[in-house]
Amino acid sequence: MSATADSSLIVALYLAEVDSARADAVCAAQLPPILLTDWHRVEIANAFERAVLSGRIAAPQAAQLWQDFSEDVNAGRFRIAAVDHQAVLGRSLILAQKHTATKGTRSLDLIHIATALELGADTLLSFDDRQKKAASAEGLVVLP
Repeated sequence: MSATADSSLIVALYLAEVDSARADAVCAAQLPPILLTDWHRVEIANAFERAVLSGRIAAPQAAQLWQDFSEDVNAGRFRIAAVDHQAVLGRSLILAQKHTATKGTRSLDLIHIATALELGADTLLSFDDRQKKAASAEGLVVLP
């Protein structure tokens, strides 16, 4: 069983969020590594920097959070997996046509679902209800 995650769930492991405890629990219940991609890395880094912009944390804290995340990758908690970006984008377009009109999915929701499918993951970790509905319709197990 392999899992991937919406980047906002991963961010909640590092930044204090309402769902941080749930993110910790759901990730701890998965066999490592949780599969991530370079897109996740960009979104995670961007979330840390946006927290600086909003005044939630200071720049040195963002740097420390990035280091903590990088250490978790190096320790095997997460694996940055190679993915065919063209295949992901093509599948995302198909998913948009299947799900957006009825579920209200956003582009990044679809990219995460398409990435999970392209990586052969069977589980998507997410707190986003729209994303979870579309992922479930595509045969993925969605948690929590």
